[in-house]
Amino acid sequence: MLAEVGQKLADRWAALLAVPGLLYLAAVTVAAVLGQGHALSYHALDRKITAWAADPVLKSAGAAVLIAAVILAGSVVAGLVAAAGGGFIENLWTLPGRHIPASWLVRWRRDRSRRYKAVADTSASAAEARRAIARADRICLIEAGRPTWIGDRLRACHVRIEQTYGLDLNAAWPRLWLIVPDTVRTELGAARDAFTAAARLLAWAVLYLVLVIWWWPAIPIALITATTAVRKARLATGNLADLIESAVDLYNRNLATQLGEEAPSGSLTTAMGGRLSAQMRKDRWDPNSPLADLAKSLPLGFSGGYRPGYGSRTGG
Repeated sequence: MLAEVGQKLADRWAALLAVPGLLYLAAVTVAAVLGQGHALSYHALDRKITAWAADPVLKSAGAAVLIAAVILAGSVVAGLVAAAGGGFIENLWTLPGRHIPASWLVRWRRDRSRRYKAVADTSASAAEARRAIARADRICLIEAGRPTWIGDRLRACHVRIEQTYGLDLNAAWPRLWLIVPDTVRTELGAARDAFTAAARLLAWAVLYLVLVIWWWPAIPIALITATTAVRKARLATGNLADLIESAVDLYNRNLATQLGEEAPSGSLTTAMGGRLSAQMRKDRWDPNSPLADLAKSLPLGFSGGYRPGYGSRTGG
């Protein structure tokens, strides 16, 4: 069993880090050998590789082992850098957009969304209204409020669930995850992995773009990689958001039952969803939370010096 687990981990490591890293090291090598002046010279590259192969020092067993170790280590380091960059890109995609220049993008996207919605609301032609609705939905399924399409698609998932069921998705999701079947978890995990892989692919595009300083053919490589990454990211985001909403649609009654509420005859009502959200958040600052008055009964100075009134149901 341990051998099988080790093999699967090795396969996953090779797919995520080593193989893309080896390709990147190959591009780095070509850039170092050819440079800008002979960027596409196959003969110059062939001569250099032939010279390396004929070098007696490089043909020794010790040198071969050392070269293999250096290549393997370099590919892993490149893969780790790309993975870290992918995490940073995920954060950029989901920025709230409160500060400049992200707030400019939010305002621009929101204005476009409102403009198309106004056209749909006032259009006398059904065909024109459908076109305006399609354009507005391509920007965001609700009024735009994030600097990127990806951030808005995930935000729309939260807003639509709260408006439909009264549920705070941030509080409900860990509980919902524990009661959904394994098949649902598998699909959600695959969608999340696809989103992470797309962000990591865009990080590889940035790494290839760095090579442009020494080798100009890295430009089309970076552009193709980036275009593919953004397309995959949008597909993965839409799929992930749809799966999250579907899980809430199908299992919200189970969640209510597990939390001690009588299962509704139909879908969860917003009033019941609000009560469940307050129960799950356990926030002493929420006037609807069962812990709202807890701080009043604690000794003065507990939890950073509680001041009476802040946690009460009638206070701020």
